Amino acid sequence: MSEIYNLSIEQCVLAALMTVQNSLELVMDDLSEDCFHATRHKEIYSAIVDLANENKPYDALFVEQQLNQKRSLAGESAKDYLFKLMSDSPSSFYNLESYVAQLNKLKSHREVELIGRSIQEVAKDLTVTDVHSAAENILSKTNSTDHAEKTSFTFEEALKRSGQQLIEKAEAKAKKQYTGVQFNLIHLDNLVGTIQKGHFCIVGGRPGSGKSTLAQMVAIQTAMRYQEAVLVVSAEMDVETFTNRCISALAKIPYDNIHNAELYDGMLQEFSQAQGSFSKLPIHIEDKQKPTIAEIHAYARKAKRNYKKLGCIVIDYLQLVRDPSKKDRYQEVSSISRDLKAMAKEFDCPVIALAQLNRESEKGKRPKASDLKESGQIEQDADQILLVNPIAGEDEQPSGITEIIVAKNRHGKKGVVRVVDRLDICRFMSVQEGTA
Repeated sequence: MSEIYNLSIEQCVLAALMTVQNSLELVMDDLSEDCFHATRHKEIYSAIVDLANENKPYDALFVEQQLNQKRSLAGESAKDYLFKLMSDSPSSFYNLESYVAQLNKLKSHREVELIGRSIQEVAKDLTVTDVHSAAENILSKTNSTDHAEKTSFTFEEALKRSGQQLIEKAEAKAKKQYTGVQFNLIHLDNLVGTIQKGHFCIVGGRPGSGKSTLAQMVAIQTAMRYQEAVLVVSAEMDVETFTNRCISALAKIPYDNIHNAELYDGMLQEFSQAQGSFSKLPIHIEDKQKPTIAEIHAYARKAKRNYKKLGCIVIDYLQLVRDPSKKDRYQEVSSISRDLKAMAKEFDCPVIALAQLNRESEKGKRPKASDLKESGQIEQDADQILLVNPIAGEDEQPSGITEIIVAKNRHGKKGVVRVVDRLDICRFMSVQEGTA
């Protein structure tokens, strides 16, 4: 039994987590069950994480209920121990990160202690033929599990990393492997290039312009072509609508027929076949009206745990996301934009966020990046900004052609691409494809 632990700090961390809303978000990347030595503290932390993953509060009352449901704490009263823990830990939330750092240090020392014991056991086992090799194997396995991220580089190290990244991208392209996301519209993809891991892309448009369709095409392309998991946070449409739109695009069945349950002339069979063929697509949908940015972080962590990694995150749409810590709407949208940009780096995948345009953009002129609602910080944070602009005919009726304006492209060209509307089947097509 190890003596390398500090139960008081463990209690302080748990008390801080259960006292301050969304406190887990600050330390979750640095905190794990292994940071706690006491079994009951591991169980309490596990209950907090479970509640967070279910988007429930994780205060002492909810944690008590969770512990009772799981019959944790080995027969000890959850209520009594939590009351004692909260009473004995007058900790300040502002010290939480320092406490977590100390728990990580103690955890590291316990890990080294365990390695020493394992090597000691090997030393005592006289049946081992090569004791040095056996000891080295224990050390090498331990080192291979060390995933601490390096953040400081000399320029020589940086050049090696960038060169290696270039080689990896070139090899992946040659093998037609995943390097980022595309829209499956050849001229648009040629103009924009690949939206790489860590990129934050905005797709803006007026209501009904087809911006959700464009984002949906990214999700389908990523899941189908590369079998990479896609998280869709659908704040505007319910999960049934999003799913039926995907089936409409995949099976080329008019969405109105699916929506109105009018499937005839073989449509029902095609619909059933599509459901069977595409049921295993790695698309994870979170149907939540007005989600908070903290909830989106929790959704992404949950999806990453389920799928091991994420190919893309789609937010539909940015102005429906909330940050309760900000009272001013402009500050709120700016904070959300910065957080989504950070999420792209944190989860090492592109984040595609849909956004509404201002009403002024509806006056018959071609939209521009500054037409995005509360646009200042969004414009600054985005790596790419694509604006969807349906072209009206002479009679002001839809012409069947849509402009996709690449208003910003930090890593490539800007310009305008025209595509064919097939919003009846929830997709766009390149001009050649649509007119064939």
